Amino acid sequence: MTHPQAPSAAPPPSVPGSRNTGLDRARAVATIAMVMGHSLDAVLSDAARDGVGMVAYWSLRAVTAPLFLFVAGWAFATTVQRTGAQGASVLRRYLPRVGLLLGWGYLLRWPGWGLPLLFAGDVAVWRHFLSFDALHGVAGALLLGAGMLSVVKGRAARMGALAVLAVLLPLASPWVRATVEAGGWPLALEQALVSRTSNFPLFPWAAYFFVGGLAGLWLTEVKRVSHWLCLMSVGTVILVLMTLWGGDPRGSDPTLVAWRVGLLSVAAGLAMLLPSRLDRLMAPVGRASLWVYVVHLPLAYGWSTFAGLASRVGRSQDVLPALGLALSVLTVSLAIALPAKKLYGRWRGRGRNSESAHQHRPHPEPTAPPTAPSTPLPSGEGRGEGSGAPRLSQ
Repeated sequence: MTHPQAPSAAPPPSVPGSRNTGLDRARAVATIAMVMGHSLDAVLSDAARDGVGMVAYWSLRAVTAPLFLFVAGWAFATTVQRTGAQGASVLRRYLPRVGLLLGWGYLLRWPGWGLPLLFAGDVAVWRHFLSFDALHGVAGALLLGAGMLSVVKGRAARMGALAVLAVLLPLASPWVRATVEAGGWPLALEQALVSRTSNFPLFPWAAYFFVGGLAGLWLTEVKRVSHWLCLMSVGTVILVLMTLWGGDPRGSDPTLVAWRVGLLSVAAGLAMLLPSRLDRLMAPVGRASLWVYVVHLPLAYGWSTFAGLASRVGRSQDVLPALGLALSVLTVSLAIALPAKKLYGRWRGRGRNSESAHQHRPHPEPTAPPTAPSTPLPSGEGRGEGSGAPRLSQ
């Protein structure tokens, strides 16, 4: 008598959807603009900065960091939604990423030139070391976003929560700044929240991250209209409204954030409009943005006791030589970061494959009792099925 075939355990459902190539283009543009902007800032002379073209560029350069945070929030929110992560699993996925970003951020600000003062408790050196830069800002916003999305379920509810955070942070920035400046706060927390010695404190800079998350969740359901057109249309409307209202970007945090959101929406739309034939070149750059950031900062500004262009060359170059140096920094950064990212991906892949093979290793079949007749197990029984959740893209 034959035994019926036992049903095998179903494998985990695959993650739907493919990579958003438009998002990869926007991330690549943000990364390249960041490297070029930092490099030019390190070497461009004061006289060259006063030129008409450079004045216009410097005005537009103000959108580079917001765009960087915007695309980071976009990638985060859409990945969480696509994988269906909820509850504590969201935090488990992203807490290591938060730790990695903070670790790199503080390492890049390590004051090797002032260690005696650091260990002596000098406030100025500690303010430098604890200042929030772009990586810190992304880490802080990622922690807040992961905590919020772990509690809130459903696309519409998550969009509402992201919108609240995006509006609340700029509105609350003046009050939080006044409260912190009144004193009594730990220096690390002061630097993270609003300190003016930090380049990217959470208030209001994390707002751009949450705007990006909101845009990403919204665009996932837009099927019949090009995403670049949606972003450019929203950005144009915001800029027109701000122009008609006459809001001064220097007047308050909310008006400044509104202007920058309009500009970065247009910039992201233009980046997504780039030809698809560039995807093979741009997608790896966008996915390696963290690696590029970590590599290029020491080259442009130096690290610890290592002198970068800012110290070796200083603000001494005219426009064309400065552009040449900036392109050199970009080339070297990509030449180091892209292979490093690829090797890291292979190492991670081998680790995952080894773990998966261990999970799928057949268990020894139970030995029949001496008094029982020997009966073969139906096929499919006595085997463990892997159930690891799909990992998020880096």
